[in-house]
Amino acid sequence: MKSPALRQFLQAVAADPALQAQCGAAKDLAQLVQLAQTAGFTVTARDLQLWAHDEAFAAPWWPWAGGGKVQRSAFFRG
Repeated sequence: MKSPALRQFLQAVAADPALQAQCGAAKDLAQLVQLAQTAGFTVTARDLQLWAHDEAFAAPWWPWAGGGKVQRSAFFRG
């Protein structure tokens, strides 16, 4: 089950174009976690790794969008 913090983070990103742009610019998992935490969500790298397959991560604003499964896997492995 997704943590409430992760659920809230995903909803916030989906609703906020500025946050989408920031997420899309993340270079690695640590940077994405830092962004989430700075935005007020207690999301961990493990939360993100566990749910990397979730449909919410298929949106075009994520850093791995358009890069395929290999790029997505590499991003979440750090």
